[in-house]
Amino acid sequence: MKINIIILYVLLFSGCGNDDSDTTPSNLEQLKATIPYKSIEGVEENLLSLDIYYRDDISNIKPVVIWVHGGGWAVGDKSRNLSDKINLFKTLNYTFVSINYRLSPDVPEQLLPDRIKFPVHNTDVADAVAWVYQNIDQYGGDKNRVALLGHSAGAHLVALTGTNKTFLEQAGLSLSNIKGVAAIDTKGYDVRKEVLEGNEIYINAFGTVEEENIAASPIHNASSTDEHPIFFIAKRGSNARIAVADAFIEELSSNGVATYQVNGSIYNHTGINQAIGQEGETVVTPALIDFFEQCFK
Repeated sequence: MKINIIILYVLLFSGCGNDDSDTTPSNLEQLKATIPYKSIEGVEENLLSLDIYYRDDISNIKPVVIWVHGGGWAVGDKSRNLSDKINLFKTLNYTFVSINYRLSPDVPEQLLPDRIKFPVHNTDVADAVAWVYQNIDQYGGDKNRVALLGHSAGAHLVALTGTNKTFLEQAGLSLSNIKGVAAIDTKGYDVRKEVLEGNEIYINAFGTVEEENIAASPIHNASSTDEHPIFFIAKRGSNARIAVADAFIEELSSNGVATYQVNGSIYNHTGINQAIGQEGETVVTPALIDFFEQCFK
């Protein structure tokens, strides 16, 4: 049953729950595997690959967190800014997956008609999620306990994956296969708004066709008739930026989606990403840990 509630975290504690006495013994090795989740002729293999960080006790299945990087849908890579995240999910005894996807041109003014743009990014993300669902048991992951985590453009991609059911269904899955979505600091909840305001990054990644912009906007795709995963929204910045996140939170709530939120305005856009998993970090990391525990209970 969906829960029509917004839970606002007021973080009155410090530390990140670093007591790992109940996790996998420390003598178990942390392993990494790089896997292509699909192949398309003419596309660089790295763009369609994922990295799996897992412990060598694969018979003990663990929850899975899939990370989607940011970079304006045009730059970035699955390997960047990961050390604290890898350590965090190792401590939590989760299997951690970081994925790549095809990128739009990194010079927005070159709006070539055949450029990579919506819906390519989300199609790739959904295909990567489907690969994880079908294969993660080989790396000790539990396909029935999968959550998504993304920052910036990656936050948009995971939020849309958790609201617009088209992408997962095309990949052979459904929204019910995702237990939670954690979106860290994006304005991408309303793509159409950004396009109409002339945001070149969004025009580059999504084009200007109204119907496509609506389909690309998480705020326009939540539905009370679908079984959405629970959501975690980390918002920050100006009043206008926070208002975009608040509108999405309200839309989720009005459709019966349990939504957790935290205000990370002590950080800038880069800093809130870097904060995830940092030792002693008290604003984002403890709330994320609690959220994932809710996802996987």
